[in-house]
Amino acid sequence: MKGEPRLPDQPPTSPPIFTYLNDETPLRCHEHIAILHRGQAGAVRWAGFVSEGLRLGNWCCYLAPALLHHDMLTRLREFGVDVERHLGDHTLQFQQEMPDPDRLRDWAQSFFAEAEIAHAPAVRWLEEGIWPQPAGIPVPRFFEFHARLNYLVKHYPSVALCQYDVENLEIPYLFSAIAVHRHLLVEGTLVRDNPFYIPAEKFLSMNLEDRDHDLREVFREVGFDVERLLSTLAGYGHLQRPPVGS
Repeated sequence: MKGEPRLPDQPPTSPPIFTYLNDETPLRCHEHIAILHRGQAGAVRWAGFVSEGLRLGNWCCYLAPALLHHDMLTRLREFGVDVERHLGDHTLQFQQEMPDPDRLRDWAQSFFAEAEIAHAPAVRWLEEGIWPQPAGIPVPRFFEFHARLNYLVKHYPSVALCQYDVENLEIPYLFSAIAVHRHLLVEGTLVRDNPFYIPAEKFLSMNLEDRDHDLREVFREVGFDVERLLSTLAGYGHLQRPPVGS
């Protein structure tokens, strides 16, 4: 990962480049991204995103089941991070599992507010999408929380990465994960403008049936095949790439 911009031809109105995933995928400031992957890769795969942020003075949080915390701490130490210091000054926070979605919302708002009070240059949010299940949060409420997270990400210089294992995600929950994230990383392809994104104000006012209506129609068109659905989404990402040299 590198924090220096490498796209001199980006339009002046575009949000600045925040960082690069795997040293090649540019992430812009204020992006809330769902990483759709297969298998037990674990959000610890993106520990470099956190370690880079801590080096730059960002406030970083990690939301995941408690059993994954040790692996993340180990990986951060391998990157040379003084985790005890950052945990002590709250620039690195490991959110504990809490079954009350309202408490989670309040904690997230406090995290961003405290980062702003501390004049942190940015916030980095890394999340493993399986964590609400052992925490006991009703899944529909969890995705409502994520819809609201869009407001926080837009308010303060930040990037949020939320990883979902599609092999262990029920189809309705996969639809919700896609719907609440404007940006997706699918099959290594960044879909910067997710065609199925539902803005927070609309998502929160819809009933559960209406929220995934459009995606259910697409799912029917791809023969109820998750692999084809992901390939279709990746195809949108390829179409959105700017022409070489433009």
